[in-house]
Amino acid sequence: MIKIRPMTDLSKRMNEIEELCVSQNLPVFITKNGAERLVVMSHEHYEELQSELELYKRLIAAEGESRRGEMLDFNQVMNDIDSAIKEQVNGEHQVSS
Repeated sequence: MIKIRPMTDLSKRMNEIEELCVSQNLPVFITKNGAERLVVMSHEHYEELQSELELYKRLIAAEGESRRGEMLDFNQVMNDIDSAIKEQVNGEHQVSS
């Protein structure tokens, strides 16, 4: 449910706005003279939105690569991932030895 509050509520009802943002994970839209001005949200909600945005950017880039025929071989990618994991594990074992 969208919550809209006037700018004056930022100082008068900040605890209530914080409660909506943090406990209910809802953004609160702040208006000034009836026009949208700010959006207040919890840090957690902001981070979720940033993660989603990054995922969408990567999907768009991957779609473009696919359309241009710039695809990678699945087995090669999996081998590269396995190698990277093995290097990481071996590196950790060498440091602790």
